[in-house]
Amino acid sequence: MEAITLEELKAALAHLPEDMQEELLGKSSDIDPVAIKMELVKFVTELLKHNQACEWETNKIKPEKIGVNDIIKDSQKLFNFLTE
Repeated sequence: MEAITLEELKAALAHLPEDMQEELLGKSSDIDPVAIKMELVKFVTELLKHNQACEWETNKIKPEKIGVNDIIKDSQKLFNFLTE
């Protein structure tokens, strides 16, 4: 059996799809940013609702409507914090 040279191995690796190259080289990422952001959106929504309930119970302040922009802004802040 003939030994494979390093140059031949590199050339063979270059012909593989990118995701296979990353997996073989240990560079693949199992982290799905979209899934993380969706979970953060759910978390922030529940957190804002909870904060509204606390404000009502403690100060009897009528809750303001939670806007989509507020949810997205707060979710993005958390995402940026977690990924820096």
